[in-house]
Amino acid sequence: MDLPSFREQGIQLTKRPKYPRNWRTSRPKRWWNRPGAKWAGSAIAAPVLVGVLVWLIQRPFTPSPAPTTPRPTTPSPKPSEGPSVVVDLVRVERAKDAPTWVFPTALRLSDGELDQLNSMSRYSDEQHRWLRQRGAVDPFDTDVKIVVRGNRDRSVRIIDMKVLPRCSAPLTGTLFESPTAGSQESVRLGFDLDEDNPQARTVINKSEWGGGYFQRKTISLKRDEDITFQVLAKTLKHYCEFSLVLDVLDGGTLVEQPIDDHGKPFKVTALPTKQDKYGYPITDYATYQDMYVGGLLNLENDGKWRREPPKGKPPT
Repeated sequence: MDLPSFREQGIQLTKRPKYPRNWRTSRPKRWWNRPGAKWAGSAIAAPVLVGVLVWLIQRPFTPSPAPTTPRPTTPSPKPSEGPSVVVDLVRVERAKDAPTWVFPTALRLSDGELDQLNSMSRYSDEQHRWLRQRGAVDPFDTDVKIVVRGNRDRSVRIIDMKVLPRCSAPLTGTLFESPTAGSQESVRLGFDLDEDNPQARTVINKSEWGGGYFQRKTISLKRDEDITFQVLAKTLKHYCEFSLVLDVLDGGTLVEQPIDDHGKPFKVTALPTKQDKYGYPITDYATYQDMYVGGLLNLENDGKWRREPPKGKPPT
């Protein structure tokens, strides 16, 4: 069936308006397409872009913050705990009949000083103190008594004792010689300062020494438990100043406990020697700058000290 046309139906059609060929370009331009807006945008964007590029270039070279040191996981001992062991006593001892002293320099006693020395009991502690206060040094060996005490609620263990010597030529200042017929004392530990690396050795007597003391045993101390060391240090070749150090194992940590003579080093000296006609070493008295004799060398004066100029032969 044929449908009626628009004209038959009375519908009037209007013609499509004709646009000019350049109608797209003849329309008014939007603001962002205008030349001034483009120039302003470029002027703003360029510095921003340059800043971003500079930041990206410099960023890799910015130093990283220094790493922080982690805190130790093992707690430090409380300050109130103090040292692992406490040194209760340090005393340089001397046999009551020890006959000889050596001074580092010439010692010229006045008549009053010599009378004062001779007024004291021979070989007494008072006389020993008087001589030590003026610089007297033990010859051949020196005895040191040391008492240490544990200072922890747990046990601590002394595993070694070391000596720190500094040695030179024997002293040749002034010799005090007063021989007797007395015996020698025994001690428990000994250091031979003439050895390259002196070790704490077992001492049976002054002439018989054993092996390393701490090689076969250690010493455990609880709180307020103490131990007494009798230490002998000897030399036949040098003058030595030295201190001692205890190695103490405290809760898995090895700590050192220094020991000296109340802030000063311990001292001991050899005597200079020469060979007699049989090849045996004897004291070379001529090397001393001054000399005092007593005991068996001054029996006519009840063994008191008297000055005698040094000679190449033993005093009589």
